[in-house]
Amino acid sequence: MRDLHSNLQMVQSLDPAVTLTDRMGAPIDRQGYESVEHLVLVGTSGDALSPTLSLSLRLDESEDGSSWAPVGNDSDVVGGPVDPGGLFAVIDNVAADGGTYAIGYIGNARYSRVAVLLDGVHVTGTPVGAVSLLSHGTLKPHT
Repeated sequence: MRDLHSNLQMVQSLDPAVTLTDRMGAPIDRQGYESVEHLVLVGTSGDALSPTLSLSLRLDESEDGSSWAPVGNDSDVVGGPVDPGGLFAVIDNVAADGGTYAIGYIGNARYSRVAVLLDGVHVTGTPVGAVSLLSHGTLKPHT
């Protein structure tokens, strides 16, 4: 099948919610798939974001879905770069919220996830949600 719809599996990895504390996305198991793309949707923040009041997005990997480590190597991602701590986006001003951030994982671990990390005291919060797209599967269609 050459259509895109039949070649993707979509998984909600982070429920859409106003974010006031750190949040860890659900483990995405890519068994049976060659690639995964994480999409993080960030709404308009109710707080005045700044370098001391910010959100960071981090990509983590795991062999077993329970012990996690940040993905700190650019060769393990598409759409990077990532810093050594796995951060692929820092949202620290009004112009950076209200956007979509994407990172593809091509490392060797079976599981990956996105983490939302907050810096400073967030009072009103920022809406954040995430979906993951799995592709290049061994069986088709994926719907």
